[in-house]
Amino acid sequence: MKHTEYGYVSPQEYQIDRDLEKWMKGQNQMQAIVYTKPGCMKCRQTVRQLSKAMHTKAVTATADDIKALKAGGVQSMPAVYIFEGSKPIDYWSDLQVDKIKQYTEAI
Repeated sequence: MKHTEYGYVSPQEYQIDRDLEKWMKGQNQMQAIVYTKPGCMKCRQTVRQLSKAMHTKAVTATADDIKALKAGGVQSMPAVYIFEGSKPIDYWSDLQVDKIKQYTEAI
């Protein structure tokens, strides 16, 4: 287990966290992280549409991820986090066409 500022994580989680930090560090453009689940059509549509407007990273949620997302109020997938640089600016879950349009029409 590795100790981070938010607690102990497995070596795999630690590496994912470091990769995300590296990916986001120094970026001033908008980016999206989309938590998906296998076979989810809404997830694929969300990733495809957001990819037209910004760098989009699709992450297949593990059972632990889904448990944590549900604890945070997510009731359906995908769970979408929008960042400007490293600052989170928006979040939603499920297929939200109005939110997707807000970001894809802004380009």
